[in-house]
Amino acid sequence: MEFDETVAALRTELAACTRASSADDIPWNWVATAMARLLSEHGSGVSRTVLLSELEIQWYQLSMGEVLQIETLRTVAPFFNRSVKPPPATVFGLRIDGMQTISGTGIWLWRVSGAPEPLDAGGTKGSEGFRRKQSADMQVDAFVHQRYYPMIEANEFGGFFGRMRTLLATNLWMADRGGGAGGQPVHTLLPTTMLAFELRIRDDPNLPESLRAHTDEPLLHNVFGVRYAGGRFVRSGDPVFNADQLWCKVEFISEPATKWRNQQLVSYRFIEGVLEHEDPPAMVTINLWGEDVAIARLFKSGYYIGLLCPVVKPRTPGATVVAEYGDLTITFVTCSIRRQSEPAASQFSIAQNESGFLDYRRYAHRVQLCQCRKDMINLTLVARIVAVSDNLPYTDSDGTLDRYAVRIDDGSAVCDMTLWGELGRQAAGMLPGQLVLLFSLDTSEENGDVVLNGSVETGTQIYNISEMTSIPMSSALRSYSFLAALPPAANRYARVCIVAVEPVGEHIRDVRDRLAATALVHTACRRNVLRRDRPQFNGILEGPTDGFDFSCPSCSIDSLPNEDVTPVFAIRARIDDGTASLVVQVTPAAAADILRVSPSQLLELPDRREQQGVLTRPRGREVVVSITTFSEPLSIEREVRIDAVCESGDVGMPSASI
Repeated sequence: MEFDETVAALRTELAACTRASSADDIPWNWVATAMARLLSEHGSGVSRTVLLSELEIQWYQLSMGEVLQIETLRTVAPFFNRSVKPPPATVFGLRIDGMQTISGTGIWLWRVSGAPEPLDAGGTKGSEGFRRKQSADMQVDAFVHQRYYPMIEANEFGGFFGRMRTLLATNLWMADRGGGAGGQPVHTLLPTTMLAFELRIRDDPNLPESLRAHTDEPLLHNVFGVRYAGGRFVRSGDPVFNADQLWCKVEFISEPATKWRNQQLVSYRFIEGVLEHEDPPAMVTINLWGEDVAIARLFKSGYYIGLLCPVVKPRTPGATVVAEYGDLTITFVTCSIRRQSEPAASQFSIAQNESGFLDYRRYAHRVQLCQCRKDMINLTLVARIVAVSDNLPYTDSDGTLDRYAVRIDDGSAVCDMTLWGELGRQAAGMLPGQLVLLFSLDTSEENGDVVLNGSVETGTQIYNISEMTSIPMSSALRSYSFLAALPPAANRYARVCIVAVEPVGEHIRDVRDRLAATALVHTACRRNVLRRDRPQFNGILEGPTDGFDFSCPSCSIDSLPNEDVTPVFAIRARIDDGTASLVVQVTPAAAADILRVSPSQLLELPDRREQQGVLTRPRGREVVVSITTFSEPLSIEREVRIDAVCESGDVGMPSASI
């Protein structure tokens, strides 16, 4: 069963479970991506019922706004709860009611209380309004982080902390600072930089009359050089404040992740936005590292955020601005502006952001390559790999970035794709004919042709459907095909018997490999390495691996550390299902599942006879395989390859057919 047919069937069933009026109420790209993610997490297979239940829960959470969003608490009362304290991830809306220093010190304190919702500021009637007023009136002291001392002392921010100043904050902890009368505790919030000062504008149609005398147009001009006019921010002139600054509208906030930075694995998150006051508008990516990732909790798509003293990297005209949250960065936010005539987002139309990009995040239907045009973002595609290039490093003033060109085909068109950095290295291991799901791509135009683009920084993810072992193991998610009826180019599943396994023996291999059943590859790209001293050499090494210097032409690396070179299986197999007998290629991962040993375990066997026994044992075994048929570029010969495999006895009990 083709992957897209499975997605269509589950989408229809999910619509029935959630009482949606039709399957079109649930975006195709959401179902496809959520399904691929769940299957990749359940390597041992998943039943149709479990998969549908997981999708139903996730769709419910998404529709209720519970994903990536938590309620903003507009009271400090939870800090005084004796039994349950608020978790650090809680977002608080606070109002600064006063400011002073601790007597005899230079330590600043704010006196804060819960800030009511902007729409409540004019007063809410009834018992609900009384309850909100009571909770908002509770006050507590808060240490001011030294990062904000210059704001207190600078003339440019004179009066900023009066005028009913409000802020959003997270990562808040309360402690006793001591010195209370009679030994009583003096509860005080500890200093944090995970906060953003809320800015107000007079033209906000939601701003209550009581606050229209306390707006921030002067600060927006003096610090960021912008003003609000005609439903958007425009340039008002050069900023008066002499510091790096950034003002943008939030378009996308990534999921939390981890990445290597300065030889350490740290938390990472990024925010994509648009500088709508520039002409033409420009895109910006704000990178958050380590503890700074927490500040992303304060924002939502559509908010405006301002960064004072960010780390802004140099850029060429027209390129995306790249900034980082730094040690001196101060954050401002405007989050209550709503255009009175702004239409609701529709899954049957395509949203267009301020930069003119067509946003397909909520689009209801599957998009095919033949529909791609320039300036599309958040595309999700399912296609087959045609070819993947070697590394084509891109170098500019900021350094060198890995770049891989990938050609894909979905039956409607063939298109080229550029994958950057870590994502490109992941793609280097993909093979011709494999079916992949590509999440969050964008498009551009080069020499009149549409080109797809993706990187980890922009949220792109790749799911290799062909290599997922969970699909062969899940009988309710696929059907069987006969070997005699395999199309020239397709991804199918078959129940077969292994007739024979034989080594390929065409690549550099470890000296302990007596059968030519393995090859040495670069761990990063999974492609074959070369000997630096004899680039044309293909054969068995004369000694241990650590006695040689290797290079990786695919990654353009001339000298590889020995720990970055590893053995993988290089075998082919003959399989038979009663309708045909075929000799097929086998991916290294599938080969390990067929042989039931790792390459290292094979190499540890002392003689040829024992190693040959490993290749002989699978004969007669019945397995279920993910099988790919394809033609190499510039070739008309059909190739067949096993991309994933499971024992037939491990296949789950079949559910209703799809």
